[in-house]
Amino acid sequence: MFEIDKNYSRDYIHAVCGGSKQAFLPTRNGKVVAACLRPDLNAQAPDVIVCSDGAAARAAGRTLARQAEAIPVFIKLETELFRYVGQFAVSESLTAPLDCAPYAHESGFTVGQVSRVIKMNRC
Repeated sequence: MFEIDKNYSRDYIHAVCGGSKQAFLPTRNGKVVAACLRPDLNAQAPDVIVCSDGAAARAAGRTLARQAEAIPVFIKLETELFRYVGQFAVSESLTAPLDCAPYAHESGFTVGQVSRVIKMNRC
């Protein structure tokens, strides 16, 4: 499907995985199908995903947190170009502000703007 450390366009990721081309956690049929992460908002990606308090991010984070299946994770390099870093699955989901605070600090969001922090494990 994807090769580690190879770069892919967002269009290609969408064609293979489905879901929204704009969402950082695109969903299809009620499941998160990939993670397309910006390093400035997710400094510890792919091991940690920070979800903002926007409605779409909150919903996608909640969906991913309940999901057992691994997803392909990509890190944004530049506009429309993402590097595939592997298959990851949720290991822990944090929602308490005190638990999220250390991750918010490195995300560009304030603690109040973070709805969830999802810790991921490589599969």
